[in-house]
Amino acid sequence: MWDTNGRKIAHLLKRITRHRKKSSAKYEKAIDWYILILQKEVKFGSENKRVIRTKQKAELRLKKFGISHAKVKEILEAKGHTDLLSKIS
Repeated sequence: MWDTNGRKIAHLLKRITRHRKKSSAKYEKAIDWYILILQKEVKFGSENKRVIRTKQKAELRLKKFGISHAKVKEILEAKGHTDLLSKIS
């Protein structure tokens, strides 16, 4: 039989450099995704079910990462999307 448990744990405890780098851009990507959904809401309307579901998921992701709506508004203003400020709930 194969050694299924011992080797995995051993190298995890000994060599920390083998771990991959964590993405530091995930917060930026979450905000960009929320902005993209706001743009789609303007394009397709706020009654589109697909837009509603994805907007809920994006808001939950922002909440998970601890990103406030004030930060999103700040980034919208910096990128020049002032027309989307009214769409933030």
